[in-house]
Amino acid sequence: MIPARRIGRTFIIMAVLLEHISVGAVSRADDKPLRKIDIDLGQSRYLRPSPRNHILLSCFYYPGLMVKQLDDPGMKGVRWVTITPLVNGQEPQCRRSHGPDEQFIAKGWWGFIGVEKQLLLLEAADGQDDGTAVRVFDLKSKKKIFEDSISLSHFRIEFAHTQDGKVSGMKYLRVVRGDCSLPKDGKACWQRFRQQFGLSQESVPTCTGYEGEQPVPAEEEQTESAITYPVVVELFPQPAIKALSGPITCRPLE
Repeated sequence: MIPARRIGRTFIIMAVLLEHISVGAVSRADDKPLRKIDIDLGQSRYLRPSPRNHILLSCFYYPGLMVKQLDDPGMKGVRWVTITPLVNGQEPQCRRSHGPDEQFIAKGWWGFIGVEKQLLLLEAADGQDDGTAVRVFDLKSKKKIFEDSISLSHFRIEFAHTQDGKVSGMKYLRVVRGDCSLPKDGKACWQRFRQQFGLSQESVPTCTGYEGEQPVPAEEEQTESAITYPVVVELFPQPAIKALSGPITCRPLE
């Protein structure tokens, strides 16, 4: 299971079967780290002295793998994330310096979320339109295979697994931007969203967040819109995103 970040959000990973696979039992994923080590490296020089403002080195140990992350709270984004294979079952030491087998997955901005089977997930330090960018890496190739914006208000990722236990797909609430205003342009704008993202819903979704007022004030109608909608993603052989039926929400760009 993906560990909760210090910001307090709960990440829930469920082993589920998506639309194209026959229905099976739903259960929790089991990819918790075998153990985690946190090392306090002292006060960040960019912040006032406080127990909360210390640099933190975190090491996550999984079968065959260690993930290491350095987080300085005085700088936006995690400083770096690396992975180190376990050679002959020997666990690398949790220390700031890097070993010969250690590989960088990210430098700056991207923070570690967790591991799910053969995949590693990172999250951007900041987002937009109530969405946050998530990157998916293949642990064998050490390469990014997918990236998308996922709703922050309803951050939940569900995974589909093949018969041999590998991840085959994901399901979540996707956030995308449009180039028109739904409150101002109505159906014409909504048709552009539908065509671009393959949406089946015919009715124009109601927008909220324009200063919290409904109906939307005329001076704010000009603001272009972003929507959140459910999708399923086939990750292999090439990622393919498909819109699902379900509630669609709309908000102004932020």
